[in-house]
Amino acid sequence: MLSEKYLRNVPLPEGLTQKNIFDALQRTQELFKMIRENTGLNLSTIIQANNFSGIVSNVFTKKLSDISIYRANNERTYPDLLHESKSIGLEVKATKKSFKGGEGHNGHSGWHIIICYKIFSNGDIEFIQVEIAELIGYEFDNSDWKYLGSQRNQNNSQRTETYVTNNIGTAKLRDGIVYLNTDEIKITSQLKKNREKLSSVLPIPKYSPFA
Repeated sequence: MLSEKYLRNVPLPEGLTQKNIFDALQRTQELFKMIRENTGLNLSTIIQANNFSGIVSNVFTKKLSDISIYRANNERTYPDLLHESKSIGLEVKATKKSFKGGEGHNGHSGWHIIICYKIFSNGDIEFIQVEIAELIGYEFDNSDWKYLGSQRNQNNSQRTETYVTNNIGTAKLRDGIVYLNTDEIKITSQLKKNREKLSSVLPIPKYSPFA
């Protein structure tokens, strides 16, 4: 169950609060519940998985835009949200995989938030983890991204070009877990070892769940 007790104190973009994030998560969940109750539709069974995650991301973006000083970017380009008066952006991605790193078509610098959810059998969703961090773009020597290129999948369909976070970028996101449902997700000894291996190049901050 979504609960404020799972919120954690980590660095956030200027002007963004834990309450903003929590309220946007709650409102996103409520919208999917309302759709199910009013239409009887289980969207997760009729929408392709990656497209469904895209919808979750878009809804969260809209809800966060409604209640914070970060507004949805109407240009439909990076980033998804922009500070209403400063040059600070926030890119949003949704996934069903916990501890996932960042993924995108550009690998830009800036703040990135990864919202992780689970789907119930009736189609309702629940957020169980949220990662957030400021990442260094692909164009810099110390970039937090690696380029995957574009390859054909098993259905012979060509994917668009993709960037994913490297070990350092993924560690930054994991350090910045602002919401962690510890009843649903456990930090395993292997995850801890993987983070400790990077401590010589990226010291583990005090706010990290791996500290």
